[in-house]
Amino acid sequence: MEIAQRLGNEFSGPLIFDYMWWTLREAHRRGISRLYFLARDGYTLRKVAEQLCNRFGLEIECRYLYCSRKALRTPSWFFIGDEAYEQLFLWGYHVTLKTLLSRGGLTGEERAAVYRECGLRPVDEERPLDRREFDGYAAQIKKSSTFRRSIDRRSRSAYGDTVGYLRQEGLFEQEVVAVVDSGWTGSMQRSLRQLLEFAGYRGKIVGFYFGLYEYPRSAADGEYATWYFNAGGRVRDKVPFCNNLFECLLAAPHGMTAGYRKTEQGYEPVLLPPPRGQELRWIEEQSDVVCRWCSEHGEQIAFDSFDAAARHRDAVCRIKRYMSRPTREEAAYYGSFQFCDDITEAYRMALASEEQRTLLREYSFLRRILRKLTKRSLGGRKAELFWPYGTIAFLNGKKREWYRLNVITWELLKQIIRLR
Repeated sequence: MEIAQRLGNEFSGPLIFDYMWWTLREAHRRGISRLYFLARDGYTLRKVAEQLCNRFGLEIECRYLYCSRKALRTPSWFFIGDEAYEQLFLWGYHVTLKTLLSRGGLTGEERAAVYRECGLRPVDEERPLDRREFDGYAAQIKKSSTFRRSIDRRSRSAYGDTVGYLRQEGLFEQEVVAVVDSGWTGSMQRSLRQLLEFAGYRGKIVGFYFGLYEYPRSAADGEYATWYFNAGGRVRDKVPFCNNLFECLLAAPHGMTAGYRKTEQGYEPVLLPPPRGQELRWIEEQSDVVCRWCSEHGEQIAFDSFDAAARHRDAVCRIKRYMSRPTREEAAYYGSFQFCDDITEAYRMALASEEQRTLLREYSFLRRILRKLTKRSLGGRKAELFWPYGTIAFLNGKKREWYRLNVITWELLKQIIRLR
C-alpha cells in the first residue's frame, strides 16, 4: 500500500486530476450537460469527474458507457466495407493466427475451415508471428470466403443489440454526444459515429482525450479535443510518454465488454471475466488512492483557477520522471499490472518485468532500424515490450542509461516521422 499511496499522490493522482479538471471546464464552456466515460479507461476518470462536479456544483451528468473496440467495431463490419478488414488485420505486440482469427469471433471449427481454404497449418496457430509473416497470412485470410461470411454474419447479428444498448443509454437523445477516453488514435469515436449514423442519428460527437497520436480520419467523426498532446503537438511531450502504462493507471475492476444482449429488463453489456486475486486488489487500491487524493486536492482549488500552461508543465515533469525514469521499485509495481493490446484480450502479459531484460538487446537503435526495414520481430522472440522504460529500470548504471538513450532516440525519430 505504501508505494501505491506514494505514486497516487505524486504521479497518477495529479495527472488524472488535471485531465478531469480540464475536461469539465471544456464541457462547461461548451454547454455540455452529459459526458459518457468509455469503459474501461473511463472507470476511475468518471469517479474523479463526479467528485469535481459535486465539489464545484456543476450540472454535468457523468455516465459510464460499457464498450470496447471489439464491441463497437463488430456490429459495424457489415456496412463499412474494406475498413472492416483494416481493423481486423491491424498489427500488434503479440499476434498469432489464432488471435488474428479470434478478432472476428471465429470458433475453432471455423478457424480450421479457413486454414484448409488457405492452405495453412493449424498446428501453427499459437506461434507468434513476425511482421512479414503477419502481412502474408492477412492477405491470404482476407480472400477466404469462409472468413468473410463469418465476419458478415457475426456483424449483422451483433448490430441490433448494440444499437439497442446505445439507444437505451440515451445517446440518440443528445444533440451532442460527448465522450471521454484516454485516446491514442480516436478509433472508438469513429466506430461510435458510424454506428449511430447508420442507425439514423444526425447529431454531433465530441471527444475529450488525454492525448492523440493521429489526426482524425474524417471530419464526419466529429471533434477531437486533447489535453496533453495531439498529432501535431510537441515531440518532447510524447517521447517519454507510455500510453500502455497510462492505461494501467486507469485499469478497471471489471472485464472487457465483449458485446451486448437483450434481457427482460433491457439491454446489458456482456463482460469477459474480471481481474482476480492480487491484480484485482492492486486495481481497486490504485483507484481508491487516486480518488482520495483528487477529493482532498479538489477542496483546495477553485474551478476557475485552472492555469492550462502551468498544469501542462507540471504534467510534463511528472511524466518524464515516472514514465521514462522510474526507479526499480516503481517499475516492479507498475510492471506487475497485466496488459493486452489486442481487441480480443486473448493473452495477458506483465507490463514490465526483470525477466524482460533479455529483449532489450533488440532495442538498440540500429537493431530497430534493421527490424523495421526487414519487417521482422525481435529476433524471433515472442513479444515486444509494453513499457521499455520500465524494463530498463531493472538494469544498473551505464547499461541502464545506454538503453534509455537508444529508446529515446527511437521515439524521437518515430514522432518526427509522424509529424511529416
